[in-house]
Amino acid sequence: MVSGSRLAAVALLALFLVVIPALAHVPFFPGDGSSPESAIVVDDPARSRVIYDTLPDGPAARYYRFRVEEGERIYATLQVPHVGGFVPGMVLVGPGIEGSGQVPLYVEVPEGAGAAAMPGQFPAQPEYEPFTPSKLYPLARIDITAPAAGDYTLAVYTSGEGGNYALALGFVESYTLAEWVHIPIDLVAIYRHEGQSLLLIFAPMIIVLAAGAALLFRRRRSLSLFALAGAAAGLLFIGGGAMTLLQTAIAAAGTDPGAAILVTLALAFVPMLLGALALRVALREQIGAGERAAMVVLGVLGLFVWAGLVAGPLLAFVAALMPARGRITR
Repeated sequence: MVSGSRLAAVALLALFLVVIPALAHVPFFPGDGSSPESAIVVDDPARSRVIYDTLPDGPAARYYRFRVEEGERIYATLQVPHVGGFVPGMVLVGPGIEGSGQVPLYVEVPEGAGAAAMPGQFPAQPEYEPFTPSKLYPLARIDITAPAAGDYTLAVYTSGEGGNYALALGFVESYTLAEWVHIPIDLVAIYRHEGQSLLLIFAPMIIVLAAGAALLFRRRRSLSLFALAGAAAGLLFIGGGAMTLLQTAIAAAGTDPGAAILVTLALAFVPMLLGALALRVALREQIGAGERAAMVVLGVLGLFVWAGLVAGPLLAFVAALMPARGRITR
């Protein structure tokens, strides 16, 4: 009979794999875009993604170009990570767009195209983003039906102070396998974009690895290569979960996360659960085919639940190939 704790673990993992892909956005860090000629081309603007970008002190603008058909939805939100003097706005330029708002003179609008301006305005309270997790200040939103087929340009502008912003485009959630696996690395870049130091971001991981290394050092003479690699994978899993818990605390401060925080807690505790299982397998006295298979399974699951910053799952795969004392045949 399966124990209640194992059933709970399976249910939590299933919830993670079903719910998280429906909430997530593909992160994107672009190149140029300082003029309409060098505009960042967005393929498939219906696909949900978040563009993390920076504006210099104004007047300045960044341009994003995409093509849609008549009647298709154009959806975008502009947000910043902090309250301050940087308050960017958006201008949507394209065929059939009805002119509205005050378009800044330094935002280029082709002859014959319509332009609608949406100046940024801070909300009364920041929003809690469970997927990153992050604290966000949405400033402006576009949600219209394209009046005509053609190329549209979205300009993000500032007339004064510059800074970092996030531009969320699209509404259909989809990922490639490579994008999904790479998300833990992207999250570090996102937190850096928000202004956090590397020391703060990695502090929980450093603490977990240091504590784990100290405990393993006491039994160094009895550890095989299998145990060392497997234990390192487990510690990376746990450290990654601890990093998520720290970001959850930072993001939840001053916001009203509500039930959304349960999603974030799943992002933290599922990898930590896998880490505990990896440690348990790695430190067994006898290692056979079952333990090696378990490491492979934990590595695969780790990749899909963003455990261990990709390095953890890779070490789990390595562990499955490493020699181990006390090996038995099963």
